[in-house]
Amino acid sequence: MGIYSNDLTSSEPYINRVFVYGTLMKGFWNYKWFLDDRISRIIPGKTYGLLYHLPEGYPALLSGNEIIEGEVMEPVDEELLKSLDRLEGYDKWSNNNLYVREKKSIWTEDGEEMICWVYIYADESYAKKNGIQVPNGNWRKFMERRGELI
Repeated sequence: MGIYSNDLTSSEPYINRVFVYGTLMKGFWNYKWFLDDRISRIIPGKTYGLLYHLPEGYPALLSGNEIIEGEVMEPVDEELLKSLDRLEGYDKWSNNNLYVREKKSIWTEDGEEMICWVYIYADESYAKKNGIQVPNGNWRKFMERRGELI
């Protein structure tokens, strides 16, 4: 199956995977509620950005050049993607989003490049002012050190 849909009525490319780097990773609370038993494959992956831990208890991915570690979840169908959009406070018709869903290149451990949906935090200044930058771009390790891995 290709990345792009043959449906000419769709304005979005068809991408059936999401790169997650926070509470949607396996072992965390939102994985249990949204992804467990709904996906068939989890692939470790990396992308580029800056990662901050927010006071609200979840991470914010911003544009940047540091390596960010996470997981590619697949397959993600249209219904599941809509559910994730609601969780992440994203509406493609709104200018007031918590996160914005974007296409981003993700690299697997064996160097394969994949195009995935990724949720990017919309308020960069809030994240930088109020968040804690996550060392090495790995939120799982950050939470383990804090004793907060579920």
